[in-house]
Amino acid sequence: MKGFLSLKTFTLLTFIFLSSHANGTTTNMWTQSTESDFSKGITQNVSVHSNGEIRLSPKTEAISGIKGAFVWSITADLQNKVFVGTGDPGTVYFIKNDSEAVEIFKSPELYIQSITTDKHGNLYAGTAPRGIIYKIDNKGEAAVFCSLPVPYIWDMAVDDDSNLFAATGNEGILFKISPDGVPSVFFDSPETNLLDILLDKHNSVYVGTEPNGLVYKISPSGQPEVLYDAIEGEIHTLAMDSLGNIYAGTASGAQAQVPVASTAQPIVQTGVVTPLFKDEKAWDLNLPQELPMAHPAPMQSQKPAAKDAEIPPKATGFPTAPNYVYKITKDGAIQKIFEISQAFILGVSMDTLNNLYVVTGNNPGVYKICADQTSTSLLNIEETQVLCCLNTNNNELYVGTGNFGKVYKIMPSFVEEGVFASKVLDTTSLSNWGCIYWEDLQPEGTKITLSTRSGNCEKPDHTWSGWSTSCTSSGEKITSAPARFIQYKAKLQTTNADITPALKTVSLSYLPKNQPPKIVNFTIDKEPSTASQKTPEPKTNGKAEPKLQISASLKPHHQIAQKNIQWEAEDPNNDTLQLIIYYKGTDENAWKIMDKNTQKKGAFTWDTLRLPDGKYQIKLIASDEPDNPPETALGAESIIQPVVIDNSRPIISPVNTAMGTGGRCVISGTVKDEYSNIIKVQYTLDGQEWTSAYPVDGLFDSPEESFQITTKPLSPGDYTAIVNTFDSEGNIGIEKVLFEVK
Repeated sequence: MKGFLSLKTFTLLTFIFLSSHANGTTTNMWTQSTESDFSKGITQNVSVHSNGEIRLSPKTEAISGIKGAFVWSITADLQNKVFVGTGDPGTVYFIKNDSEAVEIFKSPELYIQSITTDKHGNLYAGTAPRGIIYKIDNKGEAAVFCSLPVPYIWDMAVDDDSNLFAATGNEGILFKISPDGVPSVFFDSPETNLLDILLDKHNSVYVGTEPNGLVYKISPSGQPEVLYDAIEGEIHTLAMDSLGNIYAGTASGAQAQVPVASTAQPIVQTGVVTPLFKDEKAWDLNLPQELPMAHPAPMQSQKPAAKDAEIPPKATGFPTAPNYVYKITKDGAIQKIFEISQAFILGVSMDTLNNLYVVTGNNPGVYKICADQTSTSLLNIEETQVLCCLNTNNNELYVGTGNFGKVYKIMPSFVEEGVFASKVLDTTSLSNWGCIYWEDLQPEGTKITLSTRSGNCEKPDHTWSGWSTSCTSSGEKITSAPARFIQYKAKLQTTNADITPALKTVSLSYLPKNQPPKIVNFTIDKEPSTASQKTPEPKTNGKAEPKLQISASLKPHHQIAQKNIQWEAEDPNNDTLQLIIYYKGTDENAWKIMDKNTQKKGAFTWDTLRLPDGKYQIKLIASDEPDNPPETALGAESIIQPVVIDNSRPIISPVNTAMGTGGRCVISGTVKDEYSNIIKVQYTLDGQEWTSAYPVDGLFDSPEESFQITTKPLSPGDYTAIVNTFDSEGNIGIEKVLFEVK
């Protein structure tokens, strides 16, 4: 079927049945379908798109021959000849045969910070830290074109009349330099640095600044206006599409500084000619032993470029907030189209199809933002920084790096083959595998296959199974051995360099081996939990007012007889659990059901009023049978023993009275309970205050205690004494005693 795009999808029924939240005998499904999912995997010659697709990466070649530590700038002339400016030492290279960098000019400066060409084929190289611009003409001769009273030539551009514009720092001046090398101040901004420059077809000039993050538009007559004032402090790079929209990349955050040349440093005079291919030994620049980290402009080297050079303090660290690419439309509308964290946006470039390319530093990357604003990570960069980029007229993308200085050429065609390996899935237990499904786009001439491997340790090693035979169609059975961990690998291929397949979604099904539930906690309290009591009543100010705790002696007997049973259970397979609480007397054989529920954590109030006094056992059984057939269901149990049920009052007998000396009465007796210890004895005379009494042996520690009460001196007359006794279960025994004092 020529030209047909195969689309492999899941049916709705499959999604319903194979739910990612299903448990037990229902198959679990692990699905990856987003950029976040795929970004956790390993890529080789494939790119992950912001819409969640994996595609083949563009062909990439490393350009050989670069010797500098930093590639600061790249430009191309009208014939698509590509030139590169490097640093430490400042050198200009020509990319020969699209594969090799040939040195054409080595300056005495530390950095070739910017380069550009004019319509006549002349090349201009702006330097730091002495602000000198060199001109290399189309005959191969190099000379100092202009020496500006600034340390940094951050960027340059040439208008239709061959006037050279130079964006500089640290005074924020835009210079206009005539074709014969005479400079003039075109725009003196209040900013510290003008970092990037571009011209439109009407010769209006656009510059990005720091420290206030402005985008200026300066008319051909020199009249400035602010197009955008960004929250970020630095607009580091600019680009323009064919419709006149401006793209501004920010680079705010902790940065380092380039060494500043001393004002006492001699200035190179114009008119000094240097041969194009210089045979002499390069200038001795006293290179540092350790290369500095390449950060966005301005930069700092560890050693001065020349004697008496001043080195400002060096700041380090990643940006503390994201950086963005802003799109500024012709009518002034502002839109964020790209965001990256912990990275500086150091370069942007447009191709002929209005696709935007972005390069970043500190978190190095190369990204493509399509016209529909979907983005793709194109290249994994080993170097610390990607400092600059350039699209040629044939849509080849050149990117330059720092630490170490390299140039990569990224072509508009795709590699023949790429591989994506997913992150490892932990199923938490030994699992059997089902089928692997995927959704893709396979244009004619392309192919996607998937394979799996499994093991029982988190990091794949020699104990894992090898990669399985490749699956060529969605829904094939996974043949990897049962295990706890699994990983899949997707291979993308094309026989046509102009097209790529796209992997959209991958899902694999698995069934963990059933494991028994676990009872984490099973306890019983004498009193019901707060959850079973009446909720606090609201106060008039809206705050809940908790009720005072009522002592056991003041609570109604039916509350004293309630016992609170609490439990917590868990299941390794996350199965639904059936929990059953049983009880039986210690002298009984049969268990009786007290409660059934499916709450893995809960409480039950057990009312024991209708039970005979005695000792009881309580058992909890947790079973995963709701999600498993009886033959494979597993359970766990826990028993609390023994539990005393005592709803009977302690018995006081006999009670004896006798008159002591001084009008005192002595009341004595014995209190006894069948199951519980006696914990308190108290009395009152004629309804007055209650007074505690102590056991004869001095300690309440048994179900039977003898007590003796000696009253205070009493006047002659008849008296009534009430004696209360308490057992440990809150039961109260009462006895009335009548006596006379003569």
